[in-house]
Amino acid sequence: MTKTQKVDRSLALQLLGVILFLLGVVLLFLFPIGTVAGLILMIGAARLGYKKVKIWKCTQCSYFFERAD
Repeated sequence: MTKTQKVDRSLALQLLGVILFLLGVVLLFLFPIGTVAGLILMIGAARLGYKKVKIWKCTQCSYFFERAD
């Protein structure tokens, strides 16, 4: 068994992230509350649809399961 990482991707969440990012860019021009909300949306949207999971992977059969550390 070896320690490695697996990437989980979701196309639907990535699309939602792009839409929220564009909404955040539009909100940047509304001063002052829109600027704060726009920045928060843009930062949150950058994390949607992509996640790295720590796993143990078997070198012989490629079976894997998540690890706690």
